[in-house]
Formats: sequence, structure tokens, C-alpha cells
Amino acid sequence: MVRAKVDTQRDERAKRESQIVIDAERAAREAKTARLRELRLAAQSSQEADVARPKPTRRRTPSKG
Repeated sequence: MVRAKVDTQRDERAKRESQIVIDAERAAREAKTARLRELRLAAQSSQEADVARPKPTRRRTPSKG
């Protein structure tokens, strides 16, 4: 049997290019995850602050008339 000729330079170039794309996609995904985590934590802390702070009560004022 005759083995097919393998273009190793082409394979290596394709691997490098695909790894660049994979790394870029991973970085974008991690940045998005970090941004969403920050938003979620900010929303949770603001909700906790609202719950911890007592709501002001309105005093009833006597009618003037």
C-alpha cells in the first residue's frame, strides 16, 4: 500500500489558525461571564441594601379644615 503524502506544514498552519480562533472565542466568553457576574453581584447587593434599610413611615398629619 502506498501512503498518501501528508502536507505537514499545511496541517501545522491550520492548527495554529484554529487555536488562535479558539483562544479568542474563549477570551470573549470569559469576559462576558465576568461582566455578567459583576452585574448580578451588583443587583444582589442593591436588593440586599433595600431589604436591610427600613422604609420611611409617613406620619399622619391632622387635617386643616
